[in-house]
Amino acid sequence: MGKKIGITYNLKTDIQLSAEDPADLNAEFDSEETLNFIIAALESGGHRVKKIGHVYNLIKHIEDLDVDIVFNIAEGFKGRNREAQVPLLLELFGVPYVGSDALTLGLTLDKIVAKKCFIADGLPTAPYFCAENAKDLKKLNTIGYPLIVKPRYEGTSKGLSPQSRVENLEQLTRQVELITQKYKQAALVEKFIRGTEFTVPVMGNENPQAMPVSQVKIDGKLDLGNNFFTFELVLAKDDSLQYACPAPIPPALTKKLQAIAVLAYKSVDCRDFGRVDFRVDEQGNLYILEINPLPSLAKLDVFNLFPQTIGSTYEKTVNQILNIALERYGLDQHQKVAHSKINAASHAGIPTGR
Repeated sequence: MGKKIGITYNLKTDIQLSAEDPADLNAEFDSEETLNFIIAALESGGHRVKKIGHVYNLIKHIEDLDVDIVFNIAEGFKGRNREAQVPLLLELFGVPYVGSDALTLGLTLDKIVAKKCFIADGLPTAPYFCAENAKDLKKLNTIGYPLIVKPRYEGTSKGLSPQSRVENLEQLTRQVELITQKYKQAALVEKFIRGTEFTVPVMGNENPQAMPVSQVKIDGKLDLGNNFFTFELVLAKDDSLQYACPAPIPPALTKKLQAIAVLAYKSVDCRDFGRVDFRVDEQGNLYILEINPLPSLAKLDVFNLFPQTIGSTYEKTVNQILNIALERYGLDQHQKVAHSKINAASHAGIPTGR
């Protein structure tokens, strides 16, 4: 017997853009097509799916969700803790959910905090500095050029354009000002890694497994050189952005990417599934770009691509992710989830005991 699955999500239509907003403000949010793609996959596993939607809808219905588990793909609203909003509510009300917890989602959205975790665990990531504003950039830059300038806590290549790669102080100042003024946050400034780019999905908990490596192809080229992932490529309707899976690279590099992807996944306590992105320089040195514990499950992304290379399907992969989460909670297809109840006293701040 299947489970009753709630699904939390943000759609691109959840935000009405104003003239002052960045054009990519809702870039991380899913399309209706992606939502329906995931729901159909879960239903193919014999489950019933209940649409919950974004965090404000969850707040309205949190005490009467009537689901066994929530499949969370919600990005949240506002600030660097936005991805943590849905998991935190679900934890507070004792509702099981698929995916990483609030702490992991919060620290990984902030690319600088995530880099600090990787550095502490001895994992390779590009040299960087944080620019709160455009002052003292000459003093801050002990790395040298070229550099790449990114928003500190955004995803889906928000804030990244061909101008994000900078080669002098004037260009660096321009990009830092753009990030701090337009996106209202500090800029992450990293050494630009000339070379190739890869992404590695990871699934599991106690013994997480790296999936086949995909290589980013831009304008038909696998050797990207100075090229890189930009927001314009995310929007492109043509084949300017593609993935080669499995990546046509030596087995030794594949194993190294997969091994470090698993270590990065463990470093920030990812759960159930995630994705690690890399650049590899022209000397073969690899660098973690970022880890995404809330990766895209869109039709054109790697979670639909890699299953085809291992004799599986997208539908089976989505249900495998669900089953990994059910196992983590000690559930199986025949057990019913018991949700803890929070009474009115606890809402008033009155201790309820343990």
